[in-house]
Amino acid sequence: MPLTNYIPDVNRFHLAGPPDWWLKQLLEFDNSLAVVPSRQGFYYRLAQRRKLNLPERIVNEALFNQSDTRMLASYSLVPVTTIVATANWSNPLMFKELSDRAPWRNGGADKVNAILDAQEIKQDIDTKVKTNDHLTYLSKDAWNLYRKAQGLGRSWNTSPQASKTPLKRVTKHVNRSDYYPGFGGGF
Repeated sequence: MPLTNYIPDVNRFHLAGPPDWWLKQLLEFDNSLAVVPSRQGFYYRLAQRRKLNLPERIVNEALFNQSDTRMLASYSLVPVTTIVATANWSNPLMFKELSDRAPWRNGGADKVNAILDAQEIKQDIDTKVKTNDHLTYLSKDAWNLYRKAQGLGRSWNTSPQASKTPLKRVTKHVNRSDYYPGFGGGF
């Protein structure tokens, strides 16, 4: 029995097609997905069976600029992703990536949008922290170079000797009147 999720189409580049066991696994994973050899290069188009619900003008202008999109639309398919012809079909990450991309498997479109927004915010914060750390490093280096150019030497808090010398704890009681005349003593 031929599998319904592989459409051989024209196959201009004579691609061998995915193995039958992989197509069966794809059918079990999601029966709306189909694989079609590309008309544009040495790769496959993974697409989903779905009617296009776009106005005719948008379809003609935007989608049909590429021959693969036109070909997929003729089979009532919507493009999902591209699979290179030299793919490792036994790689389990292919199906993990597909499940991560499927909104209905991840709680629906609203939940996926919230997750993607949170990831973008986290990425933005991480980028800002990294930039801040880098600029802090550069500004410290520039300050030291400026001090060196002015003949001021190293600043007190970055001298190598200061980092080697441990701080000594003062154990005796300090008489404040030694430092502040008129403090605590008689006038």
